[in-house]
Amino acid sequence: MTYNFTVASGGSLAAPTSSINTIAGLDEFGDVADPVLMSATQPTVAVKVLDKRHSAIYAWSLDRLRHQVQRMRNLTSFIDRPSYSQHFSSEEPFYNTPPPEYSFVGNALLSLAPLSRRLPSASVIPIFCRYTAEAIGSCRVDIKIVSIVLTPKNTPNSTTSTRCSSPAPGMLPTGSKLSFCLTIDSVKGLAPHDFCAVHLQVRLSSFAGSSLKSEEIYHSNSVDLDSSTPSDLKFRRTFSIVVNSKVLSHLRQGYAPIELFASMRPPYLERMERWDEMREQKNIPLARSPPSESKSRNSQPMRRSETDFFMEQSHDVVCWLQVRELGPDGQYVPVPVVSQGNLDPGAFSLHQGLQRRLVLTMTSNSGRQLPWTEAVKIKVGNVRLLDAKGRVHEPSSRPLVTLPLQQDQVVEFKPDGSGVLSAETLWDSSVHNSALLNRVTPTNQRILLQVTWSIAVESCADPVQFSMDMAVTMQMRDARPPSRLVALLSSTRILSKISNVFRVRLSPPLTRSPKDLWRLDTSEKYVRGEEILGSWRPRGISVVEDHTKLISMERRAADVQAVRVILANSHVAAQPPQADAAVWGSEKLLQKSLELWQKKFGHRGQVWSSLKI
Repeated sequence: MTYNFTVASGGSLAAPTSSINTIAGLDEFGDVADPVLMSATQPTVAVKVLDKRHSAIYAWSLDRLRHQVQRMRNLTSFIDRPSYSQHFSSEEPFYNTPPPEYSFVGNALLSLAPLSRRLPSASVIPIFCRYTAEAIGSCRVDIKIVSIVLTPKNTPNSTTSTRCSSPAPGMLPTGSKLSFCLTIDSVKGLAPHDFCAVHLQVRLSSFAGSSLKSEEIYHSNSVDLDSSTPSDLKFRRTFSIVVNSKVLSHLRQGYAPIELFASMRPPYLERMERWDEMREQKNIPLARSPPSESKSRNSQPMRRSETDFFMEQSHDVVCWLQVRELGPDGQYVPVPVVSQGNLDPGAFSLHQGLQRRLVLTMTSNSGRQLPWTEAVKIKVGNVRLLDAKGRVHEPSSRPLVTLPLQQDQVVEFKPDGSGVLSAETLWDSSVHNSALLNRVTPTNQRILLQVTWSIAVESCADPVQFSMDMAVTMQMRDARPPSRLVALLSSTRILSKISNVFRVRLSPPLTRSPKDLWRLDTSEKYVRGEEILGSWRPRGISVVEDHTKLISMERRAADVQAVRVILANSHVAAQPPQADAAVWGSEKLLQKSLELWQKKFGHRGQVWSSLKI
């Protein structure tokens, strides 16, 4: 027996009647009972199981896969011990128990934009396969507004209105109760040689959004394709929802998937397995080729450049901190820093009762490689006492106080490749409410304060955080500055600021967008035992590309149908055009649209265009 499973584009293990491939970015899985997948709020990684014995397709989470693999190993561990092996099922580790009768096949995506405008709609929507991203059929979806009941605050009278409002075009008022009838029929394209029976399913959350406390699922009757045709598949139901702000936002921008489930035939499963194999054939490297073919080929796979990958950046930053006090002439003068030696960073000699400012200056040798823009926030706090014996006492004022920043910050990138950022802030020591900063500091003692600041960098999602300690000593208001003559005769130094050196390490996220996901491709990494798989390969990054393409096609098809409904009910379309006059500005608008389309905003394969009419 041969077993296969795929984890993170690595190697595999599977049963003779089942094959497993990794699929990513799944949105809906109808009958999935895996609690991990059901509780996922973002696109996640799952395992697609092709169960050939029961003719079904279902999904496992990675946690469920690890649990099932452990149960598979138990079978091999106790296979030669009949007394133990009788307690294990030979099939349960490989399949769902009980296996599902119907498997999730595809979606027909419906745009809710017309419904948010109180417009009835009737459109033919394609049904896209969730595994091959191909249109396997179509269905007709008809939405008719039954009633819109307004609440007292939305009616001109103070009494409650039970009369149904007119379904004239216009946005739905918040707080109203919307009732509409959903009809699905005219299903076409579902081949009887692929499916035995089919049915449809609709979720209430598809129309009301994720604000519902409990999910409600409505399904149609099952249609046997051996004795009936897909056109016999019909669904009709009336929904009533209360329109609040979240529901209205969902109706304006959201989509409602109509889920198709089917009982599959073996040829369909075989085609799904061949699809995965063919999808990866074009990405097979030469290193995986048979020895006879690899010898005959002279070309070798080109090594990727190191610059093609996201790497951690490292920058050296020097920070200077200066305290300025208000002088007799009305100017802010730098406070002297008294240092007792080369290893002593020094302490600011402050005076009681004077206004102060903190000046922060940062220099980097990375230049524009570290594109900082401004200082976002500066905080000072955590006041502590450093006694004569070098012991640090408990903080007398622990909270960090945010200081008001001045508007005139300096950001400069010099021609020599360095960058400078300077910011100034007001500092009133009385806001800390600490006796250490209000009284005169005894001899051989210092007061330590923690200074933290945040710097905004263009290439970073969050501001970069810095932190350092500064030491101060409080003097009388009329105390003289330290004598420079004493500094010449001793090891004492008098400075104007203190400094610190930081190393900033910027780690990139795993992926910035789906187009950069190939940088994390680990399909070439060796997995122990993969040589027994022969030419079989797991799905790689292409499965994410297929999912992105599927989502784009579904939403574009839904948007086209929604725009048709809106234009058909617009006032412009209702007015007959004049016989001798063209639509104003049509040629100009067409030319502008063509020019914007040719610019191709965005990365390759994705074109963004914006029109301002």
